[in-house]
Amino acid sequence: MAPEALPRLSALGRTPSARELLDRALHELDARHRLASRIAAEPNLAAIMTEFVTRLMDAFGALSAVRGQAVLDIACGSSSSRSPVTGLTTAEFEPWMCRLLLELGARPVGIDIGDLDSEAFVHHRVDLGVPGSLDFLATGSFDAVHESRLFGSPEFRAAHGPATEAIRREIHRQERRLLRPGGILIHSDGRAGPATHEQSG
Repeated sequence: MAPEALPRLSALGRTPSARELLDRALHELDARHRLASRIAAEPNLAAIMTEFVTRLMDAFGALSAVRGQAVLDIACGSSSSRSPVTGLTTAEFEPWMCRLLLELGARPVGIDIGDLDSEAFVHHRVDLGVPGSLDFLATGSFDAVHESRLFGSPEFRAAHGPATEAIRREIHRQERRLLRPGGILIHSDGRAGPATHEQSG
């Protein structure tokens, strides 16, 4: 499966130039993070990468439009994230969106409570269950904010239980604060259905 994984992902590009751009980014991810062999070991990672690529195309209109954009990825994942099923570390919860954004020429900033020390993108270790945890980031400092895993995380629900809804409201307030006017909110937080893409007023 590993040799076929990258061409299948590259084929998601909607134009020849998008496919070429995506192909280069995926091969860099393979060189740096062994993407193809990680997909071979954990096939669901291909679906995750497909979802991330599709979200970016839907949000920005073209993958080339991602270049130069400051994108905050909330609960981006980490190399220390563990599977809720096996308890073992898993490639599925590594910071693939930030890695992909970096290879596409964006300026990603990852936020997670797990280990991100070896990553090339800007990152901050933050407990998102603590009120005001994102206050250190400047208002209107991001072109896009992505959040997809926090409220669907069994670890997060176990840690914060009854407070989850209050935390959700606070995170959503912070997302809108952090977006520049006209910025893009890319959302999929464990609810049923596809991610939503909203323009900030």
